[in-house]
Amino acid sequence: MIGLLVGLAVAAPDAVLIATSRGETRVPVSLERGAPALAAPHLARPLGLRIAREGTRAAVELAQVTFLFEVGSPYVRVADSVYSLLAAPYVARDTVFLPLDWLAGLVPRVLAGRYRWDPAAGRLAELAMAAAPMFRNPAGTAAGAPHPLTGLVQRHTVVIDPGHGGRDPGNPGLYFPGRMTEKDVTLAIGKLLRAELERRGLDARLTRTTDTLVDLADRGALCRADCDLFVSIHVNAMPGSRRQDAVRGVETYFLSDAKTEDQKRVARMENDAIRFEADTPVRPSGDLAFILRDLQQNEYLRESARAAELVQGRLAGVHPGGDRGVQQAGFMVLSTARRPAILIEAGFATNREDAEFLTSTMGQRRIVNAIADGVVAYLLEFERKLAVGGVP
Repeated sequence: MIGLLVGLAVAAPDAVLIATSRGETRVPVSLERGAPALAAPHLARPLGLRIAREGTRAAVELAQVTFLFEVGSPYVRVADSVYSLLAAPYVARDTVFLPLDWLAGLVPRVLAGRYRWDPAAGRLAELAMAAAPMFRNPAGTAAGAPHPLTGLVQRHTVVIDPGHGGRDPGNPGLYFPGRMTEKDVTLAIGKLLRAELERRGLDARLTRTTDTLVDLADRGALCRADCDLFVSIHVNAMPGSRRQDAVRGVETYFLSDAKTEDQKRVARMENDAIRFEADTPVRPSGDLAFILRDLQQNEYLRESARAAELVQGRLAGVHPGGDRGVQQAGFMVLSTARRPAILIEAGFATNREDAEFLTSTMGQRRIVNAIADGVVAYLLEFERKLAVGGVP
């Protein structure tokens, strides 16, 4: 698969040089969060860059192009396109810090007629001042020897979506310890899954890396051009009743019209997260017409159903709560993905045994290994179809 963004070719410099018609300016590189980043205000004068921030969102305008960032999420939106970054933007001392690879990789790509990045010199120059050819993204994925852990030959990308976050806690977790809620469990599992998939040679990305809220529409949209599978992680809950704490187990969903009342209940519960989004009108929970319109255009239903089957099979083998099967429902978060997409309800926060499993180190590790096994099994099938000339 083709990557959206390349990494830096050399180690991060102590500072970058901005060379424009305004002159040359050295901008220090910060490593305080581990990944190289630049204070956005330091770029304002040399680049004529404008910055606006509201809550966890930051808009950066450069050469009449607006880059939309979500603090804590390693992605950036430009018009209708979403690009991945090597690190997430962050705020420190009331200052927005932007990942260096945004300046080094994405700016020269989006503004190809204006800027060039010289990785050896750590220099961004206007094209009128640049003597060397432009920095380009390599195209295509070279096939090589099978990966020793998975047998996969190609490079694959999986986008992992830890459900909820920020002011949206998800379900409160009737039997979760302390003040833990669904958003904490999904982020913990998401981070472990990213590490496990990377250990197996996959490119794994998170829709959020911190306790921040990402809009439902933006989550699925992060799985497009270079993404092979979108995996959204959630925790189930039963409404209050005499049987509330008796229901338990794991289930995996793909996007389709709900067939049962329980499937509709789960979709309503997860879609209700839209009420936490700023400046977003709340749609009636029973109106799924907008989802179904997307559904008609989604050419990956069969593949999504197969991915759900393979992942659910592995999860059912390790989950003490039992196998609740592959399900289907109209989830907003899946409707905008333009690749195969699944949603995992990893257990019930309203069941004591499930809650203990979901919040334990051993339980989370078993969940993560099972999901990774299912993902790899799906991607192996994908590669076999390509090898025989099939359409995945």
